[in-house]
Amino acid sequence: MIAVSPKPVKKVSVLLIVSLLTAVCLFQNSIALAAKTLGQEQQNSPREQFAIDLEQKVFGPLINTTPGAALVVVVDGRVLLQKTWGVQKAGDVEPVTEKTLFRLASISKTFASAAAAILVKEGAVQWQSPIKDSLAELNFKRPDYGNEISLKHLMSQSSGLMPHAYTNLVEDNMSYDRIVKRLNRVDFICAPGECYGYQNVVFSLVGDVVAANTGVDYEGFVTRKIFEPLNMARASFGREAFLDDPNHARPHIWTGSHWRETRTTDHYYRIPPAAGVNASIEDMTQWLLAQLGHEPVVLSSDMLSEMHSPVIRTTLRQAHYKRRRGLGNTAYGLGWRLFDYGEDAGFVHHGGYVKGMRSEMMFNPRLQTGMVFLTNSEPSQMNNLVFDFLDLYREFRQSSEPAIVLMNRYQKPASQQVTPVGR
Repeated sequence: MIAVSPKPVKKVSVLLIVSLLTAVCLFQNSIALAAKTLGQEQQNSPREQFAIDLEQKVFGPLINTTPGAALVVVVDGRVLLQKTWGVQKAGDVEPVTEKTLFRLASISKTFASAAAAILVKEGAVQWQSPIKDSLAELNFKRPDYGNEISLKHLMSQSSGLMPHAYTNLVEDNMSYDRIVKRLNRVDFICAPGECYGYQNVVFSLVGDVVAANTGVDYEGFVTRKIFEPLNMARASFGREAFLDDPNHARPHIWTGSHWRETRTTDHYYRIPPAAGVNASIEDMTQWLLAQLGHEPVVLSSDMLSEMHSPVIRTTLRQAHYKRRRGLGNTAYGLGWRLFDYGEDAGFVHHGGYVKGMRSEMMFNPRLQTGMVFLTNSEPSQMNNLVFDFLDLYREFRQSSEPAIVLMNRYQKPASQQVTPVGR
């Protein structure tokens, strides 16, 4: 009989025990990690979790596909997020910061609306004042209609003139003054106040109205009456101010494989009321809070109500919105787009685009909630950004404050119904 040594058995037993102990330890660590993660989620307040979800689900896909970006989100009247990502220029190391300048493009129109409202408040003009009272040398193809165009028609994109009148000449680098002299060749498609027609050149006549009634150029008026009192310390006008500032985001276009810096053109800077403002996300935080009523000395509740009320109806296509369940009552107010979404009415919005840069600003004064997103590129996902944000915001409200949601269900008063501004 051959004797069997017990040593191999002991070796196998020891290895087995070690393996079992290791597995137990790993299992315990996994349980502990899961418990810790769960505990962290449970410790997050609804606001904190909403901020996390916004970054991961709404803005994350954009942030990951653009050279640089900046964001501010306000919820219930308080800043929830103010963050920046990426670089000023693809392939460079200079980061986008809270003070980095971006071109606002057509969000500039919202400052023009405020400038007009200040002019009205100061008694220089009235919303219904014909612009010919201030600009006697201005001529239109139909003098009868031209004599009726008011400041309100300009700000509400309801002048009656053919949409985008001479925007092509802006892109051809023709001077603003030369273009204005050609307005007597532009056809009317309806009487003033009767239809919507988006404008850049015609909209910018508000700058001439400001100068004619104050003796101060438009840029100086906005700087003194808006930028300075709101502490928008980085905000400016024009290409020179933008390029001369060392902390500015460069525009980028997609080549098919990567983002490439493109030239900062002068075209739309030639029409400051329509597209001439530069600002940082710090500046836009102040602008967002002001639009929510937090700066009544600069923008009173009556002024804001006037600007945020619908004037002329628009189709979804005219508003550049895709069909979306719950989206309705699209209109243009004074320098702002307006819409209802789901059970909530009174959303205020404007986007901006120039070659290589896009921006979005949206808020609801009643909900005291809104956001501004700036980027130095043209990501296609921007088309859904506003409503993706609102869908997630609706989930946040329903999960965290169901009672408030029920209380805030909005019944539109008669004063919010769209009525033509008339002839």
